[in-house]
Amino acid sequence: MLQIAICDDILEQTVMLQKYIRQFCEKNGAEFKLHLYTTGAELLYDVEKFDIVFLDIEMPGLDGIQTGRKIREKNSSCRIIMETVMIERMKEAFFIEAFRFIVKPIEQSEVEEALAACMKKVLGSGSVELYYNRIVHEVHQSEIQYVVTYDSYSEYRVKNKMLRSEASLRELERQLDERLFFRIHRKYIVNMAQVQSYRNGIIRMKDTELPVSRRKKREFEQAYMKFDLKYR
Repeated sequence: MLQIAICDDILEQTVMLQKYIRQFCEKNGAEFKLHLYTTGAELLYDVEKFDIVFLDIEMPGLDGIQTGRKIREKNSSCRIIMETVMIERMKEAFFIEAFRFIVKPIEQSEVEEALAACMKKVLGSGSVELYYNRIVHEVHQSEIQYVVTYDSYSEYRVKNKMLRSEASLRELERQLDERLFFRIHRKYIVNMAQVQSYRNGIIRMKDTELPVSRRKKREFEQAYMKFDLKYR
């Protein structure tokens, strides 16, 4: 399910965007959930779960550029679509790697073009049900760092916790986005977006290192290069 946020302090703009986004997703059969915010500070509390953010440049408090910088720190894979009436501020948005720009007053065709482009790029927009301390949690696939598989269960590294699933290996590989996840070893599946560096058969992530098996080394290197070129 796509997690989409709108952050705009002008009610009329938010209502219009909601309408266009709903129409596009329903027409294209995309499952989605909309989240609405009026300030950048509010948005940043939840930003790690979003695939797409429509972000107004001109807002009180944290403006769109400042908010965008913080989004990049917390959720590097999020697609940011900037809204603005000030064309001259578009240059600033390049520094936060804005994916698209929409000029106000907003036109439906621009919103649909931006969403269509995002849909081709958004990875891991689905979610999986995992357990932590016997409590079920719905986890966005993009949040998963890697998976460790065992005979009858799997453990998922999410932030600084290990969550558990009883799903079979076959079911696990069916659930996970194959564009994003790669089996590097009979025991490990990694999220390629979370890989910080790779060298000599060793993957380095935020707080761990994982080995790529000799049998998978060439295949992984090709998949990682393709991922880097197509989705980064």
